[in-house]
Amino acid sequence: MNSQQIKKVGLPDKPGVYFFKMGGKVLYIGKATSLRDRVKSYFSKDLINTRGPAILDMTVKADKVDWQETDSVLEALILEANLIKKYKPKYNTKEKDNKSFNYVCITKDKLPRVLVERGRNIFSQQYPNSSRFTLKGSDTDKNLHIVSKKYKSVFGPFPNGQQLKEAMKIIRRIFPYFDNDSNKKNNREFYRQLGLVPFGEYKNNIKNLKLFFEGKKKSVILNLKKEM
Repeated sequence: MNSQQIKKVGLPDKPGVYFFKMGGKVLYIGKATSLRDRVKSYFSKDLINTRGPAILDMTVKADKVDWQETDSVLEALILEANLIKKYKPKYNTKEKDNKSFNYVCITKDKLPRVLVERGRNIFSQQYPNSSRFTLKGSDTDKNLHIVSKKYKSVFGPFPNGQQLKEAMKIIRRIFPYFDNDSNKKNNREFYRQLGLVPFGEYKNNIKNLKLFFEGKKKSVILNLKKEM
């Protein structure tokens, strides 16, 4: 594709997720604050310097750009992760495997903790020195289920750790959660993190947080209305 073709596509100046495709196959998935401006940036003259030869190769091979609008950049970040997991695009995973991505994990504790983990930490806990966990494999979902001894749910992959960190700050203000990995006897720190949220309300927070990461925003809204 080229810049002239992109102008004809009519991408909106809104947040969302975009797909570069070739013959119907998804080559690359990304998120954007402005779909129009973000996709346009892939056809700048200095692309090879800013994004590298692999991404330049992707834009040359792509013959179509699709997109899905979201109500916010936060939703775009979560949708991007779910779609990367679903489609496993070649250029998202090129020279990068599951161990390099970030994941949001919910533990199996009575009061579940919500942790942001690197893939290498998750998988090495189950299979030290293993290098067989790659996003390119068709058994990626099975690989994630392997870590279920410690985690009840694992969401991701999230390509950008800093953006995920900022997103978690926002999510935590909406659904307060515990993430401290220290001794449970440290009740003062525990309740400080929770903001003295009662047990029942905390469980609901985790339930809604899980639904949100699954992309089920409507279910979250319905639950919140019931709780009002």
